[in-house]
Amino acid sequence: MEFPSIGSQCCQDNCMQLDFLPNICSCGKSFCKEHFINHSLVCQLTDNVVSELRTIDGVFICTEDGCNERSIIQLLCSSCRKHFCVKHRHIGDCIPKTEEEYRTARQKLEAPLNQYREVKSEVDRVISKNIEEAKKNDKKRIMACKLQLMRLKNKAVGPKSVPCTDRVYFNIKLPSKTEKAVFVSKIWSLGRAIDAIADECKLQNNNNRNGELKLRLFKMDSQIVSTNMSDYMKDLIGNETIIDGDNLIIEYTKDECSNLS
Repeated sequence: MEFPSIGSQCCQDNCMQLDFLPNICSCGKSFCKEHFINHSLVCQLTDNVVSELRTIDGVFICTEDGCNERSIIQLLCSSCRKHFCVKHRHIGDCIPKTEEEYRTARQKLEAPLNQYREVKSEVDRVISKNIEEAKKNDKKRIMACKLQLMRLKNKAVGPKSVPCTDRVYFNIKLPSKTEKAVFVSKIWSLGRAIDAIADECKLQNNNNRNGELKLRLFKMDSQIVSTNMSDYMKDLIGNETIIDGDNLIIEYTKDECSNLS
C-alpha cells in the first residue's frame, strides 16, 4: 500500500527516496537522512560566505577600464589618487596611454630596479674577486706555516707532559714585541693554551681576576682567535681559524676586545 501524500522525496540527484520523516534544510529542501548531513554542511557554508560578503561595507572597485576587481583595501595612485587593484596599481589613468608614452612611463618606474640590479651585480663581482684572492692568500699562508713549522719544532718550548702526537706549534709575538716559539696540546681549550703560553713566556696572567686586563690570542691580521675560551684548539685548527705553525700575537686586552686595531 502506498502513501503518496505523506512525507516527501529526497532532493539529492539520483536518490528521490520517499521519506515519511524528511529532514528539511533551512534552504527549504528536504532530504533523506543519508544525504541531509552533507547538504546541510555545504548549504550553511555557502550561506555564511554570502552573508559575510553582503555585510562588507566600503568595497573598492578598480578604476582601470574593463577591470571589475574588488578589494576591501583601498590602493590609491600617488599621482591621481584613484583606487587600482594590485594588477593595475602602477598603470593608472594618470600614466599616458599611447604606446610610446606608456613605454617611457614604464621605464621610469623600472629605473630604480635596474639601478639596484647593476649595483648588486658589481657588488657580487667584487665579493667573488675578494673570495678568490682570500683563497689564494690562505694557500700561501698554509704553505708558509708548513715551512715555519719545521723550524719551530726544533726550538719550541712547552709542557713536557704533552705527547708529541698532541703538540701544535706557534710563533708567538709577546707584549714586549719579542717572539718565542711554543707548543701546546691540541686537545686543550683555548683558555688553557693561553695559560700555558703565559707560563712558558713568563707573562703575568690575570685571566682569573675580575677587573683586570686579560691575555688573549690574536692572529696577525689583529683579529682575535676566538672570544670563547672554551673552544678547543683542535677545532680551531680543524676549521683553519689558526694553523699548526702559525704566527700569533698574545696581548693584554679588555674582555670585549676582538680586534687589536
